[in-house]
Amino acid sequence: MKTKIKTHLWTLGRWFALPFFGGAVLVGGVVAGGSIGDLNLWLAFAAVALLMAGGHSFNTYLDTAWTKLDTIEAHSVEKGYTAGSVVITEGWATEREVLANALIWYALGLIPAIILAVKVTPFILIPAVYGMAITFLYAPSKFTYFHELVLASGPVAGAVMGALSVAGNWIEALIVSIPIVLIFSYAGLGLDEYPDAEANLKRGVKSLAYKVWEYGYDLPTYIMLWVFSAFLVQLYLIAISILASLTALTLIILPFAIGGSVFLKKDFKKAALFIVTVAMLYPLLLLAGQIIGG
Repeated sequence: MKTKIKTHLWTLGRWFALPFFGGAVLVGGVVAGGSIGDLNLWLAFAAVALLMAGGHSFNTYLDTAWTKLDTIEAHSVEKGYTAGSVVITEGWATEREVLANALIWYALGLIPAIILAVKVTPFILIPAVYGMAITFLYAPSKFTYFHELVLASGPVAGAVMGALSVAGNWIEALIVSIPIVLIFSYAGLGLDEYPDAEANLKRGVKSLAYKVWEYGYDLPTYIMLWVFSAFLVQLYLIAISILASLTALTLIILPFAIGGSVFLKKDFKKAALFIVTVAMLYPLLLLAGQIIGG
C-alpha cells in the first residue's frame, strides 16, 4: 500500500520537473509586472503544477499503451531522479490506474485555471488546455525531430499563464522562458534519453536526443553547449533590460554543471542525478534575481 501511495502521489507526477514548470510560471508573472505575493500568480502555479503531474502520468500510460516504447521485455531505465517511466512495467500500478491518476491530476489542475479564467481573463484557458494536450504531442514526437520543441513548449505555456494571471505582458514572459527550456528540454532530454537510446532507436525514435547516442557525439559536450546557449540568451535579455542584472546569480550553477558533466562517463546515474539537481536551481535563482533586482 505504501508503494502504491508513493507511486500515485509522487512517482507518476515526476515532481523533479516542478522547478522548471513552476519556476517559469513565477518568473513569467514577475517579469510581466506581477508580485510574488499575488494570489492569482500562485493559482497559476498550482494549475501548472497539477497539469504537469497529469501530463507526466499520461506519458507513462502512452509509452506503454500507445507508442510501445515501454514493455515488460524492454523499457526505459529507472533514473536517479525519477522512476516514472517504469511504473507500469515494474507492476507498481496498472495501465488503468495510471490513466485514472492522469485524469485526476488534470481535473484538479483545471480548478485553479477556471478560477483565473473567471477572475482575470478567459484567455488563460488557452495555454492551460494546450498544456493538457502537450503529452499527446510529446509521446509521438519521440519519432520526429520535434521532441525537444514539444517538451519545451510546456514551461513556455506555464510562463504565459503566469503573465496572464497578473494581466501582464505575456510576450515578454514567453521570451524569458527560453533560457529555462534550453536547459530543461534541450540539454535535459540529451541526458534523460541517453540510457534508453540503444533500445528505443530499434523502435524507430529519431529525435536529436537519441542521435547523440547513435552518432557517438560526446554527451557532456552536448549538454554544456545547450547550457552555455541558455546563459547567452539570458545575458542578452539582461542587456535589453527584460531581465534584471541580478539574475546573473544563475552563473553560480555553471562550475557545478561543468564538474558534474565530467563524471558522466565514470558513474552516469550519480552524475546525472547531480546535474539534474544543479539544473533545478537555475529557474529558482533566475526568479530570486528578478525579484531582488527587478
